[in-house]
Amino acid sequence: MASPARPGLPARSNSRLDAFLRRHLPPEVYDSIRAYELCVVVSDSEKHAVKYVVLSDRLIYLTENPPKSIRRVVALRDIVAIDLIDDYPEFLSSPDRETNQHIRIIYYSTVLKRECEKSKDVRKFLFPFQHANANSKKVKEENSGPVFWRGKKSKSLNESFFRYHQESSTAPKDSTLSSPSDLKNLSLHGQSACRPLPTPSRRSCQLISTTSKAAHVSFCTANTKEPQGLSDHEDSLSERTFKCNGNRNEFHLGNSSLASPLQSNPNLEKKESELHLYIISTTSSIFLHLKSSWNNYVIKATLLQDPLYVSELSPAPGSQKPYRSEEKIKHFGQLKSELFLKDNTLRKILCLIMELKVAAQKNFILKRLFWKTSDLFYFLVNKLHEYLPESRDKNALQNKSQRADELVACIEIVQTLGLMFRETETESSRLNTLAAKKGTLFNLLVILISEPQIPKSCPVFDIQLVADSTLAEMSFDAELQKLILEYTDTATALLYEILLVFQQGNLGWGSTKFALSRMMSFLQSRPPIITFVASIVKQVVKGLSASFQLLSPGQAVLLYQQFYILKSCLQYSKTLAEYIRNDYREEFRYFLHMPALEKRLPLCYPITQSTTQLFHEVLKLVEQKQCVKC
Repeated sequence: MASPARPGLPARSNSRLDAFLRRHLPPEVYDSIRAYELCVVVSDSEKHAVKYVVLSDRLIYLTENPPKSIRRVVALRDIVAIDLIDDYPEFLSSPDRETNQHIRIIYYSTVLKRECEKSKDVRKFLFPFQHANANSKKVKEENSGPVFWRGKKSKSLNESFFRYHQESSTAPKDSTLSSPSDLKNLSLHGQSACRPLPTPSRRSCQLISTTSKAAHVSFCTANTKEPQGLSDHEDSLSERTFKCNGNRNEFHLGNSSLASPLQSNPNLEKKESELHLYIISTTSSIFLHLKSSWNNYVIKATLLQDPLYVSELSPAPGSQKPYRSEEKIKHFGQLKSELFLKDNTLRKILCLIMELKVAAQKNFILKRLFWKTSDLFYFLVNKLHEYLPESRDKNALQNKSQRADELVACIEIVQTLGLMFRETETESSRLNTLAAKKGTLFNLLVILISEPQIPKSCPVFDIQLVADSTLAEMSFDAELQKLILEYTDTATALLYEILLVFQQGNLGWGSTKFALSRMMSFLQSRPPIITFVASIVKQVVKGLSASFQLLSPGQAVLLYQQFYILKSCLQYSKTLAEYIRNDYREEFRYFLHMPALEKRLPLCYPITQSTTQLFHEVLKLVEQKQCVKC
């Protein structure tokens, strides 16, 4: 069935193409399609062909107009850069030149050595948003939208041949659609539920997330093995593992049986190739979706180097079943109805949210269903508000065990919300929900920047009781402090995702109601933001100066998110920029510098280059006072 029209988004706006993709792609691959757009394609094998570019979470496909066959052309893992080039392609007619968006995708492809030898001046391999090319004319992104720089013209071809019009589209219908107390040992069977709930993952039941601990030995995923066939959607869970040594620049193959084609065939080498897409539209957001999907892939590829993260995504032995969208939709509906039951205990709510999170990690279709209506988003934010920054239950003001249980539940809720924001920028229903519940969104922002309140120790007068209670209080205080640290990291990750929503508004893709300057203006008017920004700076300082252990994959992603938040504060909030410069200039001078970052961040992490570039930008903003963007 066709999906409904999505104004301003190319995700599912052509019924014929949508039906074709549904017929010719495996269900799990079809559900991973993010967007598509009609364009003129130029590459080594395509010479000014009018085709659809189809974007999934891992691959870029091409199909004809009208569609007859589909083939993949680029894996996101092989991309070097995605640039928006401003030029006047002479093969287009005069009106189309003015409305043209020229997107250049630079990537590595595997070829025979003798072919590779003909290619000279191969550029240095860089990760998202890092490609430097002095000869290219790129878009300069400002708050008002792209400002174009006119560059060289393309080779002349017959203009009339390339005049085309996108076929009228019919709105397709969306196909989608560990705590210190007894929460550690949840017994999920025999509860008064509509159905038995699964056992929580080890990560969720642990009091402290293992990703918050420094890794003595880091594992890195090799991104050279290209999956075979269109049914390889899950190959990312079985990518080869490389083990990083103490030297961040050295790593060796952890499993020789998983050698790549490049290692097994000495005649193969990687060659830099280019794919050019010419979109005849000034409103198309496919460029944004390409870059967002690429960045999402880099983050996920980094996290996939954490064995615990991979184990959570991997199906249990013997439990793998054929992928069926209908079953996922039914599962989501059952979870949602059970979450809304009025007599739910905190334990039951925690179990259901954990189940929802795990299911959404494995199936993108649940994320789409989450944003189809606003009720579940509203429910989760309200549930957070019950416990943060302080509990509405008066007993929790004195009972540290109960407060710890509440914080465990809040961490799960924030992680689930972060997961629902992740990779859903192409879903117009998300934007509609956030716009309709804008007050809820800003309430969520206040919750995220506010430090959770914990009970104070009660006075005890008996000497023996004082001794016993002191030990218990110290234990609970330590557990609560660890939970607060974990909550802060989780809140940072969700705040990063919300910042990306407002960044879309800045770039002109999305609602004008969302702009980073407006978000920062709101945050800087809330007193907790100063403490929150201070905690981020202190965590970064501690992480880069305390030791020289390599960061784990989760820590590397968190560091990138922390730098992104700091950069946004420095660029879009005069108040926060002055606070960071005045109060933490010495920390940036003596502790936050490139040598410290290079010793902690392994080069084999896909996110390393992005983090390094972001760190450069933050340092520059701290060192020189510049005008805050409006």
